[in-house]
Amino acid sequence: RGRKQSSLSSASFRSATSYASFRSCKSIKSFGSRASFKSVVSRDNVSVRTGIANEGYQDNLSFYSFNDDLPSLAPVNVVTPTQRQRSVSNSNNGETTSDFWDKELRKDGDEDGPRTYKYLAYLAVIVAASAVAGSTTVTSQVPSISPWVLLVYRSLLQLVTSFPLLLGTRSNCLGPPGYRWRLYLTGLLTGFLLLALYLAISSLPPRIVAPILMTTPVLTMLLSCVVFGEHTGLYRMLTTTLFLAGLVLLTRPPPLFPNDATDQLQVDLAQYNLYGYPTHFYQPTPPSPDTPLPLAQPVDTLGLVAALVAPFLAAFIVILTRQCREVHFSVLLFWSALGSLLVGCIGLYTLRQEEDGHERSRDGREIPDPASTGPDVVNPTNIHSLSNRMFKGPTEWLVATLVAILGIFVNVAIIKALQIVPPGKLLLLKSSEVVAGYVLHLCVWGGATSVSVGVLGQSLQWLDLGGAVCVGLAVVFTGVEDFIVDTKRWRWF
Repeated sequence: RGRKQSSLSSASFRSATSYASFRSCKSIKSFGSRASFKSVVSRDNVSVRTGIANEGYQDNLSFYSFNDDLPSLAPVNVVTPTQRQRSVSNSNNGETTSDFWDKELRKDGDEDGPRTYKYLAYLAVIVAASAVAGSTTVTSQVPSISPWVLLVYRSLLQLVTSFPLLLGTRSNCLGPPGYRWRLYLTGLLTGFLLLALYLAISSLPPRIVAPILMTTPVLTMLLSCVVFGEHTGLYRMLTTTLFLAGLVLLTRPPPLFPNDATDQLQVDLAQYNLYGYPTHFYQPTPPSPDTPLPLAQPVDTLGLVAALVAPFLAAFIVILTRQCREVHFSVLLFWSALGSLLVGCIGLYTLRQEEDGHERSRDGREIPDPASTGPDVVNPTNIHSLSNRMFKGPTEWLVATLVAILGIFVNVAIIKALQIVPPGKLLLLKSSEVVAGYVLHLCVWGGATSVSVGVLGQSLQWLDLGGAVCVGLAVVFTGVEDFIVDTKRWRWF
């Protein structure tokens, strides 16, 4: 028993001695190695967290400088940082984490925004296009309202609407630095657009004005391809060709259809514009039953130039609005209202007076017809000269307010949608106003406003239907373009 206790005490002494020597060896011999190991691991972890791999620390000899007496430690696996970690940690570009993830979200959905917001923007554009068609149809039912007075009224309501939005969002009406000249130019071009529309619509037949003004989506798509690099492949070209074919069938330009008369649908199509401004400057004269189909008339040069310039102005406005998509929409709403209000006031007090003076001088030279001076006969010239007045009666006030509200909605919808949808695709979707206008034309006028009768009238109705179908198909193909076209595989398509 005593020998057993002595053997136990000897074993415990040897184990204690070896443990003490182990501790001393660990504390003395490898103190520097432990310190260096900690420094390497800590510095390496920092580099991994920040996403910056420093190869100088991965091959440090002190990482493996432990004594053979110590248990072998496996080297720490340094995770190579991914490109996403490098981008997040890169503070030299001035890009925050939220900006990075916003870009990644756009890459996951589409190059122009997440799919949900994108299709909501599609829907908003189509509803806005229907609002443009409805506003034009309602205005045509009350021709006694002056377009200049209605334009000023709509601009004032839009200006008043933008003030609470500016105050609620604490946005500077001058715009943020770096975007101010674009905002000012947007308001100025809006005024020039309205002036060009007045000169074109008031001096040219609708069959000439409508096909020229409706080429705005094509010009916008080409400018967007140059400025923003918007994808324009074979699919988009075919869609645009289908849209142009429907446009020709609906508007029927005189060079292609020389014997056709002007239809109310063509009058409405000539008034469609970017933001749904009231531009019913065309005053049609009711034809006599004994009058043959109109022959070729001389074209006003100034009106033709204005008609050719108007699509470029609308395209530039869309491009500038797209460039200002970081600006709150209330600021853009404010400046577009200022531009339209300025031109509306000028037209109300200068251009309108010239027209009234021209009509009065012509009335003085004409001999009145006793048969046409009865109490039940209304002279179109008198309606034209008395239209420079404020709204009279609840009907005119209701129509003017409805047109103004629809126009403001169109303005807001287009500005907001341009933050997500590319300009070319947006205006192709907005061409659905042609289809909505055709449906409203059938509901209101019954498709029988043409002078032509018989077989010719039926053929014209079929042409209108074919044009509306072509434009509708172009809108549908534009909406499903993302499902069909893979820009990574087939860039040409």
